[in-house]
Amino acid sequence: MHTQDGRRAAGRIEMALVGAVAGGMVWALIEKAPDIVTHPLAYLFVTSFVSGFFAVLLGLSGPHRVMRAALPAFGLSFVGACLITLSGLRFDTLAAFEDAGHPIIAWVIFLSVGTPFAASLLRDRHSLRDYVHLFDVSWSILVRYSAAWLFVGVFWAVLWLSDALLEIVGLTVIGDVMRVDSVAYVVTGISLGFGLSVVHEMRDYLSPFLVLRLLRLLVPVVLLVVVVFVAAAVLQEPGALFGDLSRAATILAVSLAMISLVSIALDRGDADAVQVGWMRLATAALAALLPVMSGLAIYALWLRVHQYGWTPARLAAACAAAVVAVYALCYLVSVILGRGWMGRIRQANIGIAALVLVLAAAWQLPILNAERISTDSQVARIDAGEVTPDAAALWEMQHDWGRAGHAGLKTLEQGVAGERVEFAEAIAAVRVANTPWELTQKFNQDQGLERATRFLEGLTVIADGADIHPKMMRKWSKYSLEKWADICLETEEPGCVMVLGDFNPVRAGREGFLFIGAKNGNFDIHNVFEIGEFLAMDAYRKPSGSQQVTRDQVADIVEGRFEIAPGSHRSLWIGEFELVPNF
Repeated sequence: MHTQDGRRAAGRIEMALVGAVAGGMVWALIEKAPDIVTHPLAYLFVTSFVSGFFAVLLGLSGPHRVMRAALPAFGLSFVGACLITLSGLRFDTLAAFEDAGHPIIAWVIFLSVGTPFAASLLRDRHSLRDYVHLFDVSWSILVRYSAAWLFVGVFWAVLWLSDALLEIVGLTVIGDVMRVDSVAYVVTGISLGFGLSVVHEMRDYLSPFLVLRLLRLLVPVVLLVVVVFVAAAVLQEPGALFGDLSRAATILAVSLAMISLVSIALDRGDADAVQVGWMRLATAALAALLPVMSGLAIYALWLRVHQYGWTPARLAAACAAAVVAVYALCYLVSVILGRGWMGRIRQANIGIAALVLVLAAAWQLPILNAERISTDSQVARIDAGEVTPDAAALWEMQHDWGRAGHAGLKTLEQGVAGERVEFAEAIAAVRVANTPWELTQKFNQDQGLERATRFLEGLTVIADGADIHPKMMRKWSKYSLEKWADICLETEEPGCVMVLGDFNPVRAGREGFLFIGAKNGNFDIHNVFEIGEFLAMDAYRKPSGSQQVTRDQVADIVEGRFEIAPGSHRSLWIGEFELVPNF
């Protein structure tokens, strides 16, 4: 007994020391390494290798001694670091790489899926095909890490409360120690390593068994929801239901949940799988419905890509949809073949997990360069005239899609921008814009100018002085300009009319009226006046009394039968200050 207690104590100390080193290394990577490793790619490699190594090592240690787990942890983290560094070649800066995000996610998936296979190699190479061992290892690592991080959170809560309590009596020793830069990282690592060790010791009491049994209860619930969804989807118009990437993502997420629940229900073997007959039928039905959900997700994604082209997010969704489709096909065939379907699904899970590992690696290699594929797609759409500058992915090419995006903009400058001035102006704007909002404002102004130009085509302007040009109206409502352009181009003679002159000699600039045809045959009236280089407009002005401006009166204006003269009302003069009554 004493020897067993000694081994436990030694194991805890060993894991705590590994955690302390891991915490110290993370602090060094954040605080010190940027000043030492100045090359961005070298820093990326060092950071990913060290953090990946300790993450995998802590996951493998416990069931295996630290020194024995170090070799597979080193190999897996080294390959992962090489892959993520290759994906870093797509970007000019680490900040752009971090903003992209998806290479980091692919790296995390690679390490997460690869760790159970690495654990199997610690047993023997034949364990790579042993579903029972892979299943146990995968869930054991998940439960151990979850419980250990929970312990870290509780530990810090106790430490914080202890510091607050001691401060009441004037003792600040805990706070003083914690304020040392590296201590918080080291303490977190120690508590994490210690927690992982204890959780492994208590594996007979804290195992995935309880979690898996609880999750099985969700199988009939999810089955019912999926059946209702599929039935409702059949009755609705496909384009309206699925023409959104977020909806495709939702369907994919539900599909992944279905895959997880089927695997959980089947457990590590037939003896541990669901035993109740109707639960097995529900599990089989959930597996058989997976192709329907996969098909709906692929269709929703296809609609989005067909309409807007590829982006890294859509390409990632396509990869997820492809994996789900493979799961769906394997599950359906397994169920259709009848007896032994559960064993076939388990073996399929091993092969598909290996496929996910390869796909996560390929995502970081040039063969699946999401930025290059997306740029090529968007440039092709622009060349084909399928997209306007405000809807084109110009901002993404300049700021989000790294070197491939920059190359795409250069291609556009050498091609379509030379033929279409609006794209040349848009590319110039995107290069100087600091935020998407600034670029949107530029496009909104351009749209306003286009609509103002169209509005002026149907407007008769009678102006005393310089003519009116579209830029003077760039602050007008784009909705109003578009609506009035339609009205003015369709209204019979005399059409829409604007009269500008010196109605108020006291103020600078011209004033006047805008007459827009109304449905009753009369005209709506708006006050307009110049403010600097802009033409401003007041709200709709209602004629006094029962008088209305008729079509004949507007025709008289067009024919010149009008004058700008003093009105029939008297003004109140206070010195040289005049008040004009609005009635």
